[in-house]
Amino acid sequence: MYKLILNLQNRGQLSCGLSTYNKERSLLISTYKELGAVNDVFKIQCPGKTNKIFEKYSGDRGIAHTRYATSGFARKEEAQPFERMHGRKYKWFSLCFNGNIANYSELRKHLLDKRDYHMVHNNDTEIIMHNISRTINTLSEDTNKAPDPVDIFSKLSEKMDGAYNIGMIDAKGKVMAVRDPLGFKPLCYSTDNEKSLFASESVALTHCNMNHFKFLQPGEILINDKDETKVERYAKCEKKAHCMFEWVYFANVSSILDEKSVYLARTNLGKEMAKSEPLELNDDFVVIPVPDSSKPFGDSYAFEVGLPSKEGLVRNRYVGRTFIEGCDRSNKVEDKFTVLKHITKGKKVLLMDDSIVRGNTSKKIVNFIKEKGQAKEVHLRISCPPILSPCFYGIDMSTIGELIAPKYFKETGEDISEKACEDIAKEQGADSLVYQKMENIPKSIGLPKCDLCMACLNGDYPTEWGCKLYEKAKKNFKNGIKERTYEC
Repeated sequence: MYKLILNLQNRGQLSCGLSTYNKERSLLISTYKELGAVNDVFKIQCPGKTNKIFEKYSGDRGIAHTRYATSGFARKEEAQPFERMHGRKYKWFSLCFNGNIANYSELRKHLLDKRDYHMVHNNDTEIIMHNISRTINTLSEDTNKAPDPVDIFSKLSEKMDGAYNIGMIDAKGKVMAVRDPLGFKPLCYSTDNEKSLFASESVALTHCNMNHFKFLQPGEILINDKDETKVERYAKCEKKAHCMFEWVYFANVSSILDEKSVYLARTNLGKEMAKSEPLELNDDFVVIPVPDSSKPFGDSYAFEVGLPSKEGLVRNRYVGRTFIEGCDRSNKVEDKFTVLKHITKGKKVLLMDDSIVRGNTSKKIVNFIKEKGQAKEVHLRISCPPILSPCFYGIDMSTIGELIAPKYFKETGEDISEKACEDIAKEQGADSLVYQKMENIPKSIGLPKCDLCMACLNGDYPTEWGCKLYEKAKKNFKNGIKERTYEC
């Protein structure tokens, strides 16, 4: 499990933890979690301390999690997994969760309306935990036996709106992995004669020498009970809504998500961007991808236009991904990159980046390259269309006010105008800006548009509560309310 989450830190670096099952312990389930990156939490610099952690929490099965905060706060108490103890073993469980529950506020209010209910945390993981517990109690009321996990999550799917991949283990040693009925977030698994593993991304499995993996389908649950692993359907999948941002930015470039390569998607985006290049390019230009997620995009674009792709920006490997930092992103940028002046000086730089969300990072990079790198010009080329709408399904951009593009262009579902691009470029300090065309996202990923969630680009939310929250976000923006839409 340490190895699995070590290779999933692109998905979160705020905290991590695990829960293990060991029938020889009095604590059948034992949970360890802390704030920090995986190697820091597991004290890898001090092998003696690492071994003590591994020995204390040893077991033959478990779940692990690395957190990127899209709700709640950056506190140890909100690190996952969340454990709920109980005297009955099937009611004692631990869970971890990836995504966002769009109707979080409604579910929270429903619980608080019950007599003597109290919420400790302001996040949707706690809401899921309480609802699982209530569902188990309801289903076992007459039999006093552990209910079928299929029945548990079938009932929950009727209540929960949004994106949720859930890993869960109970004190009988049963392990479950659940993917929501729309399949917003990726989830894959692999089984051999020795073990069964599941993870958000295939890269984690391949690093554990599990090279033959399958993808849990939307509305499916994987159940491991003793030596048997099976996959069953708990909810209908009436449509799919895979998050396009996984391929564009979020996922590890080595991963395969739902049969589609992240690397190939990003190289395809580069090919498509080259077709849209408005400038007449010559030897005065150099292509520089923003490391690391934009490198396949930049390299592919450079090859198509016949220019060199150079490492004019060198990333400090000891600084995390700026977008998924828990707080104070703008200060992180200053320590993240070094500009190689001998590559950029006097050049017209085609700066290749995956997205512009708030604009803080790209603005600073443009300034770095112009001031410290003494570039003659900097031209932004962005592999993703402009982010015009909030995300309520697991990417931390839930308000309109934090986004840069809506200040200049409000026509969701359409490609951005040249005038808006000029205005955003001016704010960013760039000499020109070209965004990816909307139609190129599904084409580059290799999935039909109807199987993707592109709500942050076109305002087309695939769930009822996504649509409700979008209307709420518009009102909040108008009234100057800045809190996350699903929390206020």
